[in-house]
Amino acid sequence: MCVTVAAGGLMLPQARAFFAYNFACDWHSAFVPEPTKTPRFGYVTDFEGLGLTAPLAKDLVVHVPWTNASAPSYTPVSISNHEAHVVGVIENISWAGGVGDAFTVSCYMSQENAHKLAALKQTALKTTAISSFGFWIASYDQEAKKWYEEIHPLAPTKIMGQLSAPSKTDIRLHIGDEGVKVSPAVDVKVYNVYFEVVPAANQTANFTIATSSSMKTVKGWGLVVGTLHK
Repeated sequence: MCVTVAAGGLMLPQARAFFAYNFACDWHSAFVPEPTKTPRFGYVTDFEGLGLTAPLAKDLVVHVPWTNASAPSYTPVSISNHEAHVVGVIENISWAGGVGDAFTVSCYMSQENAHKLAALKQTALKTTAISSFGFWIASYDQEAKKWYEEIHPLAPTKIMGQLSAPSKTDIRLHIGDEGVKVSPAVDVKVYNVYFEVVPAANQTANFTIATSSSMKTVKGWGLVVGTLHK
């Protein structure tokens, strides 16, 4: 543990610095890919909890540049003919890097899934527990000329958490009122959903985070009482 010496010789704990992460994705490319471009993209693969009677449906069919023969290691992503069925298309995910810090997620979901979440919030959430949340972001290594998995849960592959709700009037779940067209030429609308997930009590998870196709690390999230993360 890092310490610092204050005036009078008193030993005080020194704040540990964390590296913040921000993954901005091109969500339009999930629906209308451009073969000549290689933007970062990502998907919400699973979402269950908050009192929902069933997990949110994987009702969006999206593009994935991987082939079946070179499928990602993140098993919740099932690819067939360069397509996958997912819960949501990520616009942005950020994390301050600390074991107790929230993952903030902005994504686009179908009208059905968005309306289910909106209905829960309108009737007052009975629980903020999220029993299953999976996401996967990929990027392109310009030097190696290949796609790689940039961040996803490692163990477990679908994490448990809590919706961030500092107070009864400050619940970190917001659903757009109006649908957004996926492309000017495609008359399909999706709805923006923003939420923040904090660790569940006495639960931990690991995430794989990569900076290239050959450089990756594992980061921990959550804390079990009685243990110390170094």
